[in-house]
Amino acid sequence: MKPISVFLLVCLGLSAGLALPAAADRDRDHDRAREALIRGEILPLHAILPDLETQFGGRVIKVELEREKRRLVYELKLITPEGRIVEIEVDAATGAILDTEIEDD
Repeated sequence: MKPISVFLLVCLGLSAGLALPAAADRDRDHDRAREALIRGEILPLHAILPDLETQFGGRVIKVELEREKRRLVYELKLITPEGRIVEIEVDAATGAILDTEIEDD
């Protein structure tokens, strides 16, 4: 095998190994979110998203669940029909909007 091929195989193997911990973290995050939903600590997204999409006139393109100041917060990104990105923070327990920000171009 040529030296360049060996080098590429080694790099490929190393990069695959680095991806595994990130995937495991995502799985744990998903499990934590599901457990919080089962315990009744957070509202399901389907109870929050339609109102946000109607209120802001767009479509949600990204959702994260974060812990901030002892509470769980949905951090959402929404794209408006005009193509603007709106970041919205929502209290995951109550559905109350905590903060909004329109991203600059």
